[in-house]
Amino acid sequence: MLQDGAAALRQARLDWTLGQEPLGPSSMPSFEVGWGGASSEGAYAPLVGGEGLGQGTRGWGLGMQGRYVRNGWSFSATALALRDQGHTLGVLQRTALAYQTESGWRVALEQAPFAWGAGLNGGDLLGDASRSFPRLSLATPEAALPLGRWRLEAFAGRLERDRMIPAWLPDRDARLEARAAGLDLQRPLLWGGLVRTAFGSRVETGFGAVTMEGGRDAEGHTAPSTAARTMTLAELRLRLPELARLLRARGASATLSRSAAPEGRSLAWTPARNLGGLQLVWEGWDLGLEYAGAAPRATVSTTELSHLAGFSTHGDPLGPAFGRETTTRTVELGLPLFLEGQGRLRAVRATAPLDQPSGAASWFLQGEAQWRTPTGRAGAAIATRCNEWPGAPARWGWSLAAFQAFRVF
Repeated sequence: MLQDGAAALRQARLDWTLGQEPLGPSSMPSFEVGWGGASSEGAYAPLVGGEGLGQGTRGWGLGMQGRYVRNGWSFSATALALRDQGHTLGVLQRTALAYQTESGWRVALEQAPFAWGAGLNGGDLLGDASRSFPRLSLATPEAALPLGRWRLEAFAGRLERDRMIPAWLPDRDARLEARAAGLDLQRPLLWGGLVRTAFGSRVETGFGAVTMEGGRDAEGHTAPSTAARTMTLAELRLRLPELARLLRARGASATLSRSAAPEGRSLAWTPARNLGGLQLVWEGWDLGLEYAGAAPRATVSTTELSHLAGFSTHGDPLGPAFGRETTTRTVELGLPLFLEGQGRLRAVRATAPLDQPSGAASWFLQGEAQWRTPTGRAGAAIATRCNEWPGAPARWGWSLAAFQAFRVF
């Protein structure tokens, strides 16, 4: 229940590899209650696909999730009441009030995870490792044009006030000093658009950009235009039926992408981060392989008003789970478990510059499991990370999320 949004995005990626339309949410009303929570300790260890659990959302307690659909309108929400360090916190983990026409137009006021970019560790523009933020969203139906079938996604939203300076930022100390001097901008506006184009049944491209701008400092001063930042993405996805037949798989696909985060709001393609991946799907099993290079370090001004927390929310990156400045080599395996359960294993080797707070190199392991029960479902995800520094002892960190949900109807 806690990671349903990320699970739906992952299943959509596998469905694309198989060449089939993702199953939409059920039109039947539903309501679940349950208990569970998340925690973390030690060095920063994100939960990939964790929707902020362990870092941005912590504590143990109760949860409720429901959905209602009628005449094109839909409402869904996941709310948590978590107890952590002697305090009880109410968290709206996900919510959406949406209207979708029969022709495919969709408009929504929602708070749900993104998948802008097909990376295994989260999209290079927007991913599912961080807690979602509220936004107004628009999606168009496919339009058949001479150069392919086109569709557009767009959104506009705001991030939280007093954003945490993430532990994984390389120049965190300088940013903390700038915040103490009153140079941090609060509640910035985040908006963007992504155009997806399909050519035949095998090729899909994506071109998108996300801009962070606006906000005010603690004294109410408005943001200067120089504080705005824009990230861009160009992505190519290819279905490979010949490879699938060779490996006796149901589907195979490859992903190539290039993203950039220049020091400004221009739509530039440098300094760049390149990514390449391969996805294979069998009956009940799937395997993903990926290499993502490191982008040159993104900097912000620490002498004037700036968005000091960068592209992050509640301490987690908005895009790839390990940040853009880290090189990652990832293997992900989905497999069936005993008692008709479903599991997922992930191993990541990450390397970064020597002054990276999370270490020059690290090993990351994550395991997930979920089972259907006679009264609902149960599951857990746990991640551990070992950070290495030359000439210094390794540091460990872990994150955990677990839940037991009971179906009411």
